[in-house]
Amino acid sequence: NRVKPHVMAVDTLLRVLLSVRSSPDNIKFRTIDRTNANYVQYVRDVPGAEDLLLAMNYRRHNYATSGKNELRLERHLVDDALLYLGISALEQMRESEEYKTGKKLRAFHVEMRRIGKGQKELHQNLTEGEMEVRLQYLTKCPKEPPVGRGAIVNVQLGDERDKIEGGLASRRFDGDDTLADVLNWLCGCYGDELLEKLRSREWCLCDLNRYPILPLHVEKHEKKTLQYLGLFPSGKLGIRLSDDSWRDGDEIMMDDIHGSARGLGAASRSMLY
Repeated sequence: NRVKPHVMAVDTLLRVLLSVRSSPDNIKFRTIDRTNANYVQYVRDVPGAEDLLLAMNYRRHNYATSGKNELRLERHLVDDALLYLGISALEQMRESEEYKTGKKLRAFHVEMRRIGKGQKELHQNLTEGEMEVRLQYLTKCPKEPPVGRGAIVNVQLGDERDKIEGGLASRRFDGDDTLADVLNWLCGCYGDELLEKLRSREWCLCDLNRYPILPLHVEKHEKKTLQYLGLFPSGKLGIRLSDDSWRDGDEIMMDDIHGSARGLGAASRSMLY
């Protein structure tokens, strides 16, 4: 059950066991390098993932002379009944809600990496039309306050733990600048696709200084000032994948708990939602 949300672990384990079942005499499918970067990231460090391989009769082997660190399934330990149980368990995991949610999140972060890469390679891959659209959005932004004035607004694409390249944008704004100004700046950085996804609620813009983290209603509050929204004197926003309730247009009513970064004059949660 611990493996279910980890899409790559489930898919990798299933691929390994299916390969062993179809070609049990092939040593390549029965040997796994435990130091391989992809194995470490997607399987070894996922709770319960390597345990499943051990339950399939894989054994750890460390070779001091060669430095190899492997999982190996000896030919005489290949058990068709165990493989059947392992494959069935993994196939059931792929039907679980945890796995499906994990699959959506993985696809979302692929999109975030694509958009972040576009920002990093801004002048290399954009067409003339795309560059013109971004410049039009930037011309709608107010002049950036000088150093020492205004609030720094940080926007993170996806989860901070994913460390998406090009996925962090920062700029100074005044307290009476609006959410629309921030959105225009973001479209200037990342393109208008981002705004389209926010308006359709496929993605959401979240105030990361609030707890629990909840999305901002970009259409309802785009004319509100950053001070009113609690994004002054410091704003920390994130682009996240919307959950089903927000995507379906449900309103949110919860107690207001916020961080110390929110200044005087910030609206309460009940006023924003």
